[in-house]
Amino acid sequence: MFPDLIYDIGMHVGEDTVYYLRKGYRVLAIEANPLLVQQNTRKFAKAIAEKRLTILNVGVSDHEGILPFYVNHRLTEWSSFDKEMGTRNGTSYGIVEVPCVRTAQLFEQYGIPFYMKVDIEGFDFYPLQDIPDEADKPRFVSCEAVHLSWLDILRDKGYTKFKLIHQGYKFIPFDPKREQNPLFPKWQLLRNGIQMRLQRFLPFEHLYGSSGPFGNETKGPWLSYQEVKDAFDFFYGPDKSRPLNPVSWFDFHATY
Repeated sequence: MFPDLIYDIGMHVGEDTVYYLRKGYRVLAIEANPLLVQQNTRKFAKAIAEKRLTILNVGVSDHEGILPFYVNHRLTEWSSFDKEMGTRNGTSYGIVEVPCVRTAQLFEQYGIPFYMKVDIEGFDFYPLQDIPDEADKPRFVSCEAVHLSWLDILRDKGYTKFKLIHQGYKFIPFDPKREQNPLFPKWQLLRNGIQMRLQRFLPFEHLYGSSGPFGNETKGPWLSYQEVKDAFDFFYGPDKSRPLNPVSWFDFHATY
């Protein structure tokens, strides 16, 4: 494992990459959208020239090959190799053909990172599945908390400590009382709308839409698998059909 290396799988507009670079890490950034890769290449030209940042215009899958990528015209963060996700809510989209690699290939070529952030709209499980079972592995991992099976993968890969971190509100741990408050979704929308406007002009350590802090800098204590599973089930319901509110969303964080 390289203690100074981070994988940003799902670079988007670089809202996480800029934070990692400021903290002194080297970053391998993966982004499927070719337009965003062009924009980020210009934006981070200095870091690329200094060899602190490598950007790859590829997707991540369970095999090498070319796959259709659905570029959402309304929100770039909705773009996905999953057609249903990339075209959600009947929004306009375009299709580009993008080469895909396995994360195992990245590990072989670039080394095992200290932290691996995964946010690739429905395909998060592919990088998780390629984490080595027994050998050296990332010290810290995060992914979207979309399916409980993704938490299961992390547990089965040998991770023993977990967190369920709120991505839409201050990057804080899941709080059932807060999520049950009927006024909380309205407050989230108001607060996040204000931040999205202010961050165009003011510096924020963590931009709205970013993955936020990682590792031991995340808020709250590390929990057991069962504790995080129970929290996930409490929020979404046993069949994931009845979330406590329609606004909140979360990331799984894991370490060993």
